[in-house]
Amino acid sequence: MPDDSARFTLGPELLDTLLEHLASRVRGLGTALSTAETPPRVVRAIGDASDFEALQAKLGEGPTRQAAESHEAVHSADLRHDERWPKLAEALAPRDKVVALAVAGGWDDDGPIVLTVYLDRDPTPDDIRAIEETEPVLAVSAALVDFCAGEIIKADQLVDMIEYRRVIEQAKGMIMAARRCDAAGAFRTLVATSQHYNVKLRELAVATVELVGHAPAESGTDEQLAPPADAARRAASHLWQSLRSA
Repeated sequence: MPDDSARFTLGPELLDTLLEHLASRVRGLGTALSTAETPPRVVRAIGDASDFEALQAKLGEGPTRQAAESHEAVHSADLRHDERWPKLAEALAPRDKVVALAVAGGWDDDGPIVLTVYLDRDPTPDDIRAIEETEPVLAVSAALVDFCAGEIIKADQLVDMIEYRRVIEQAKGMIMAARRCDAAGAFRTLVATSQHYNVKLRELAVATVELVGHAPAESGTDEQLAPPADAARRAASHLWQSLRSA
């Protein structure tokens, strides 16, 4: 367990390092990380991803925006010929092939962090594996850097944020089993419920895990997390009743 007296300063260099590591693994055109705001806001981007993200922001369409709005993974075999985004396709027509993979990963109350990877070829299974392995690390890092920018963070605060991510994943797993849906569908259900009942996503996740598990939610260190508010417990109860009766 880290010493509570430890402190960390975090900056965009952390995200650059992670994005560059992913880019080196997939050997693509570039990678970008965006928030789920409307329109999405680019947190960091490297390579040609900077141009692609700026173009999507200008035209109001594209894979990053769709992933942020739908909370689903979005794949384009070639943006130059993708009928879903005709303005983007026209703008990219002079370029060589541009493949896009946008993954919406859950982190906090505002919805997903979107990781978008651009390639000049079809993705391989190793590419997909690299994206799936890197996305959770990027999501946690983005939360720390973007929402705690300029602050000094205690070690126990850092651990706390990571543990909430763990509980969110547990709640997603429970919903996946109940709905027989994939992870993206489970996350959409959590986000929609938190927004409908105006409760924090992390508290809803804790309340759901406690409700279904019939025990207080625990962290990876076997310590109990802070109990959720009553409103989150009611939201979790309504959510689970609707899933059981569906």
